[in-house]
Amino acid sequence: MPLHVKSADVKEYQRDQSGEAGTGRMVVRKAHGNECSLMIATRKPGYHTKPHEHESEQINYVLSGEIWFFVKDKGFLCKQGDFHRIPANTVHWAYNRSDADCTVAEAHAPALLGVQAGSAAEALFDEGETPNVRGPGVNKFVPFDQDGAEAKYFSK
Repeated sequence: MPLHVKSADVKEYQRDQSGEAGTGRMVVRKAHGNECSLMIATRKPGYHTKPHEHESEQINYVLSGEIWFFVKDKGFLCKQGDFHRIPANTVHWAYNRSDADCTVAEAHAPALLGVQAGSAAEALFDEGETPNVRGPGVNKFVPFDQDGAEAKYFSK
């Protein structure tokens, strides 16, 4: 487990949303330390998660494309170069309504590793360092009036 990993050595995995998680496809690369994780996620057109929350504060930076992020009943159209924050333990979701991929860098503190993401995430620890990961956090899907919140921004 090194402090530095070359891009080509970071595993990429595809996550297909379905059921309670939402719909669509996302391609992810992720690394973490003890207190934070960083995920580079490319969300395909139509990607639409269901409302969820996690113990991690999340800061997003849009690398390319555009995507809607919702925090409770507020929607934010985020485009390339935009930053966006989701407070810890707050209901949120994402929706790529465009016809192009959207790539977002997401920082989560404490680390948001979940099940699939955690097994594919690259651990960045120095030689001889004993990992002491706080968390790992997971997404918890929760009931929320997603359609009502989105109706304020989109006509069907």
